[in-house]
Amino acid sequence: MTRQVKVAVVGSGLAGLTTAYLLASSHSEDVEFDVHLFEKTPTIGMDSSSVSIGNEDQEWRIDVPMRSFQGGYYPRLITLYTQLGVGFRQADFSYSFSLSCRSEKTQPLRTTMIYNGASGRDGVGMPAWLQDLHLYRKGHRVVTRAFALGLFILSTIQLFVCYMRLIFFALPAVRSKRHNELTFEEWAAETVPRNFIWRLLRFDSTWISFTQDILIPLFSAVCTAPKDAVNAHPVEDFLDYIWLTFGTHHYVIIKGVRDAVARLTMNVKHIHLSSRLVGVHADPKNPRVASIECVTTTKGTTTHQGFHHIVFATQANRVGPLLSSYATSLPPDSPARHAVMAQMNCLNQFNYIRTIVINHTDDSGALLPPDPRDRRDLNLVTAAASSAEAEASSSWSPHRVSPAYTMTTQILVPPPALKDEVAVPVFQTTNPFVEVHEDRILSVATLERAVLTMPAKEALQGLYRETRRAWWQSSAEAESSLGDLQGAGRRQSDARPGIWLCGSYAHVGIPLLEGCVVSARNVYLGICESEGIRPATASHF
Repeated sequence: MTRQVKVAVVGSGLAGLTTAYLLASSHSEDVEFDVHLFEKTPTIGMDSSSVSIGNEDQEWRIDVPMRSFQGGYYPRLITLYTQLGVGFRQADFSYSFSLSCRSEKTQPLRTTMIYNGASGRDGVGMPAWLQDLHLYRKGHRVVTRAFALGLFILSTIQLFVCYMRLIFFALPAVRSKRHNELTFEEWAAETVPRNFIWRLLRFDSTWISFTQDILIPLFSAVCTAPKDAVNAHPVEDFLDYIWLTFGTHHYVIIKGVRDAVARLTMNVKHIHLSSRLVGVHADPKNPRVASIECVTTTKGTTTHQGFHHIVFATQANRVGPLLSSYATSLPPDSPARHAVMAQMNCLNQFNYIRTIVINHTDDSGALLPPDPRDRRDLNLVTAAASSAEAEASSSWSPHRVSPAYTMTTQILVPPPALKDEVAVPVFQTTNPFVEVHEDRILSVATLERAVLTMPAKEALQGLYRETRRAWWQSSAEAESSLGDLQGAGRRQSDARPGIWLCGSYAHVGIPLLEGCVVSARNVYLGICESEGIRPATASHF
């Protein structure tokens, strides 16, 4: 007879949805997975912060946060979407880098660099202020224009040399083992050229400017993290990102993440929305299963019983209290209890920061380059030192973050059918450190984002283990399996429910969508192994 295995998946972000999809799609003659998906919000978590513009007949769904992914860094995600039939298109974003000088009322933003996208194939652009230098500089126009062009060519050459040097450092084959122990700040200081010729050409200051004015804002935007978090980030993961995305394309889902959500949940029969977990308890009558206690908006406190496995696919900082309630319900000397407490100690090493995403129609010069010629798909703004001090001393706002962040504003393009219906441009600003006009705000989402540190990278070894890597591969390309802390209880001598952890933080590299997919797949394989069954073909990505 087919044996039923009841599994609770807590959290409906991409990690939880992928785990639930794999379990619900698994077909075995011996085991049938009864999957229950729990989500505290009224809608599926992956799409809960998105916003719609228009009506039911012509709806424009804007994903929050932006769900783009790049070819080299997201191979498992791309394979999963292809397997599901999720349509996605190429979207090679262009970037502008600007400096915010709020003390200068006449020009709050000055664009310093323009990157035209296509992984560098489209080159860089000349900022508008440099194009118009002859308009506010005394002297002959021909001479002034020649000076501006020469300055642009020189800066482009410097940028190209710095970028090629960065690509060389990112090569996995030339990296030393010491790179695994360095933060970005330490690496940036160690790689400053000290050769006499380079210093004579002032390339040492050029490299410092490149790391501080280009790389830090870029990774602050990628990680949605402040400058100090970027400096403390393990540099190995940044170098992996640079190497794997070199020469690749950006992609976005054509119909938005709602399409991915619908396909991932099509076989999941039990979805519990508006269900906030408040406790996990061992069953005193049957040590092989556990119960989940949650609070719902309609039924109050509800208890779901009989789970053989519980997969926590939510933020690491939210799992600790639930594991604590479960550990206290286990016998004091139980190996499972010690295993759960080891999981709690591991999760305490992962840090989270607040991220704000605002959809709006405010096109003021404080959020975007004032000159339309400088605007690109993604517009990154960094606060100057004087501006940062002024903003830091201002009052706290729920719609603003510290000026230590890089503010990123994406120019959203409506679907072709709605271009005539949308009267004003729509933007999505992530981590604004200036105020967005209240009357132009369409939606505000406050999210939590995992940021990697050296202690967290060390703790990750308990959740993730590298199994095989070729000499030319980066750590993000290596084959992996579950760490020793995964499946606490089921892997111990007494047969207890398996406690599993997955999410963007539970995989090597920058905590992004790829980590959600890989960690979910590894957890699924671990559950199958513990139940003695062969994984389904759906997990072949």
